[in-house]
Amino acid sequence: MLILTIISVLLGATGQVLVKIGARHLQLDYSGATWQSVWAILKNLPVMSGMLLYALSFLLWIKVLSQTELSYAYPMVALGYVVVLAVSYFFLHEQVNAYRLAGVAFIVFGVILVARS
Repeated sequence: MLILTIISVLLGATGQVLVKIGARHLQLDYSGATWQSVWAILKNLPVMSGMLLYALSFLLWIKVLSQTELSYAYPMVALGYVVVLAVSYFFLHEQVNAYRLAGVAFIVFGVILVARS
C-alpha cells in the first residue's frame, strides 16, 4: 500500500505543478465568475491536465484508505510538499530559502517517523 500512497501523492503534486504552470497564462476576470473565465480555464491544457492528475490521485487515495489506517496514510500526503518544493526550485526557478528547506526537512523527518510506526 505504501507504493500506491506514494503514487497518489506524486500524482497530486504533479497536478499542482501543472495547475501553477497553466495559471501563469490565465487572464481571468476576478470581479465575478464569468463564462469567459470558466472557458479560459477549460481550454488551458496544463490546468486541465493537472485536474486530471488530481482525479487520478483521488481515486488511488480511495484505494489506499480502503486498506490503510488514516493516521498512517494521511501524513504521507505531506511528501507532496517536498515534491512541489523541489519541482518549484528546479523547474519553475522559484526561490527557496533556508526556512522552507528547514520546514521540508521537518516534514521528511515526520513522515519517516510515521512510516516506521
